Amino acid sequence: MIKKIFDYLVLKDKTISFAESCSGGNLSLSITKIVGASKVFKGSIVSYSSYSKEKVIGIERNEIDSFSPVSQEIAIKMAEKVKEKFNSDYSISVTGNAGPSSDGNKSSVGDCFIAISSENEIFCEKYEVITSREDFIKTVTEKSFNLFIDKIINQ
Repeated sequence: MIKKIFDYLVLKDKTISFAESCSGGNLSLSITKIVGASKVFKGSIVSYSSYSKEKVIGIERNEIDSFSPVSQEIAIKMAEKVKEKFNSDYSISVTGNAGPSSDGNKSSVGDCFIAISSENEIFCEKYEVITSREDFIKTVTEKSFNLFIDKIINQ
C-alpha cells in the first residue's frame, strides 16, 4: 500500500508529510522503510498529546478544548498545519482514542479521524476501530494509506 503511494509521489514529483497522534509514528516508519523515501517524504510530527498539538503543530488551545483532541476539526487542522510546516504537496493526519479509556465525553474509545490535505482539497473520514492498541495502530495506518489511495491516486 505505501509503496503504491511512494510510486505515485515519485511519478508526480510530489511530496508528503504526516501529523500523527494515535498512530505514534507508524505512518512515518512505513514510508521510511522504502529506499529513496527522502525523495518524497518531507517529515512528520508525532503529536500524541494536546500539548504538542498546540505547541508544536500550532493548533489553538481553545480549538482543542472546544472540539476535543479526537475530532474531525482537529484532524483537519493537523493536516493543514503539518502540510504548511513541511511545505509538502500532501499531508495525512491521524488522531484517535486507542483506549482503554477516552479523554472525556466528546469522543469514545475506538474513534479515529484521518484527514488528507491535497493541493486544493481536504478530506476527513471518521472510523471506529475497537481492538488492541497494537492492532489499532496497524489498522489506522492501513486506513490512512487506503484513504490516500482512494481520494488522491484513484481520482
